[in-house]
Amino acid sequence: MSVQVLNSGFPINFDLILHVITFQNHGTTHQDIPQYQSAYTSTLPPQAINICKMEDLPMSPTTPSTRTYRLTASSISYVKSTTTSLFKPCISSPPNYILRDISFTAQPSQILAIVGPSGAGKSTLLDILAARTSPTHGSLLLNASPLNPSSFRKLSAYVPQHDASLPLLTVSETFTFAAQLLVPNTSQVKDIVSSVLTELRLSHLCNTRLASGLSGGERRRVSIGLSLLHDPGVLLLDEPTSSLDSASAFNVMQTLQSIAVSRGRTIILSIHQPSFKILSTIDSLLLLSKGKVVHHGTLTSLESFLFSNGFTVPPQLNPLEYAMEILNKLHENNEPLLPQSTSSSPPRSETTEMKIRYKSSRIYEIFTLYKRFWKIIYRTRQLLLTNTLEALIVGIVLGTIYINVGFDKQGIEKRFGFFAFTLTFLLSSMTETLPIFISERPIILRETSSGVYRLSSHIIANTLVFLPYLLAIALVYSVSVYFLVGLCCSWQAFSYFVLVVWVVTLIANSFVLFLSSLAPNYVAGTSLVTIFLGAFFLFSGYFISKDSLPKYWLFMHYLSMYKYALDSLLINEYSCLVSRCLIWVQENEECLITGGDVLVKRGLHERQRWTNVYILITFFVCYRVLCLVVLIRRASRSKR
Repeated sequence: MSVQVLNSGFPINFDLILHVITFQNHGTTHQDIPQYQSAYTSTLPPQAINICKMEDLPMSPTTPSTRTYRLTASSISYVKSTTTSLFKPCISSPPNYILRDISFTAQPSQILAIVGPSGAGKSTLLDILAARTSPTHGSLLLNASPLNPSSFRKLSAYVPQHDASLPLLTVSETFTFAAQLLVPNTSQVKDIVSSVLTELRLSHLCNTRLASGLSGGERRRVSIGLSLLHDPGVLLLDEPTSSLDSASAFNVMQTLQSIAVSRGRTIILSIHQPSFKILSTIDSLLLLSKGKVVHHGTLTSLESFLFSNGFTVPPQLNPLEYAMEILNKLHENNEPLLPQSTSSSPPRSETTEMKIRYKSSRIYEIFTLYKRFWKIIYRTRQLLLTNTLEALIVGIVLGTIYINVGFDKQGIEKRFGFFAFTLTFLLSSMTETLPIFISERPIILRETSSGVYRLSSHIIANTLVFLPYLLAIALVYSVSVYFLVGLCCSWQAFSYFVLVVWVVTLIANSFVLFLSSLAPNYVAGTSLVTIFLGAFFLFSGYFISKDSLPKYWLFMHYLSMYKYALDSLLINEYSCLVSRCLIWVQENEECLITGGDVLVKRGLHERQRWTNVYILITFFVCYRVLCLVVLIRRASRSKR
């Protein structure tokens, strides 16, 4: 569309301006797009070119970007490594090709289906297209420019075969939290969520939790909806119709067809063997067999391809069904029929780096994730009830067992045993969160790799949520046990006891969070927790003193979180009893041991009261940082 600008004397192409603005709204800098605007601006006077370079022209987040993407695979091959040992075999074996010389083009506003039997290489090819795996040979081009994996992951969206969402959130809340992180203008979030719910035909389920009440097809549409909130230029889906009945599968494909046409998106999906109804929603097919392309084109061109190879499609079958039946008979050396491009390709350019930043500030990310965490914890009634009742009941039972321990020799031993059991209980009680953390891990990795938020924001928000939550648990336990046992009767000592209990629960929570990021599954995570907590308790000084340990195990004594917590509780208790005699040689005549002597015998001093707390806080921070490092490593490995 061109109009004559008043008093300017030259026409302005507003379609071109919108095109350039779209580039800016995707985070592309002016240096990145000269090849795209040079063809247009060469015929315009300088004033018009200046209009095309305006910096801050707004674009409504609710309006899908007009920028479209053509994805081209050129001679893609992928070899699976056959070396399983540390030593290379004497006789080299031929390479095991999963994919071999795959070439095709996926056009915007179209659905390309990767079809083939099991083992054909569909999932591997989709991982390569999603920039999650690097090909052994070949290249990927985005609009004829070499594809940059990091940038492509943020402008595209990948929907895995297995739906992964937070089960305690409703459909509407799931979309709302994602939209709040992705849309800077918060006033538009409600309209965007409503639009997505309507487009995916999920409006009637907006208040239904994902854990129950949704069919397989509806869960799949929720996953697709989360991807649409990114407004991706390229949408990749792994088996979107898997495990669905025919009606649900067709509904999902109709939704994808509508998205491709209305938003101009490039959609690539893998599918095992689509029905005739589903084929009506697919624009182009890529038929694979044993890692090679058998045919690339439309369903009609597939029929022509079969006919040219001497095969006639029976009337009761569609061309794809028949092609799947005779794959072994088709000549592998036939050149696949490639469709002709319907539009001219842009000029080839050097690697284009598109800087796509996070949509929200770090503070806003933390605030939004904090709200989401609280909602999930509040709805995890079983965990809330278990932690609270556990702290209350164990505190009361322990208090009645050690009730009024006294100040004699038995009182010293009982205090020592009470503190040791308290730490064992507190550190082991937090393992209940392990399965929750492990189940949330793939969701976190998917959201952060898609650029929804930063991993560090997730860790900080998680920390801010558990600080007050575990403080409440520490108070419940301390109130229920402290005065029953008859520990030092001063508010300063009680407050310090609560502080130590709180920090210990925070360490336990951070330790479990760290192991959940490290362990491959729940069983391995439980084993790691048991091994490490047992080792820390063994080297704490309760069973074996530091002086009795072999020198080569001394480092474990200082790495044990039990040691510093146990020392803190002992210092807090016996600081009140420094001058009080606990053991007499003869009744009330000569004092053998005072509270101060107990501390000296343990190698402790009142000056270490806060030093130990600082060390415990360091443990808490270190485990959180280690968790962040492991998650970053996992995210980078998933991108390979």
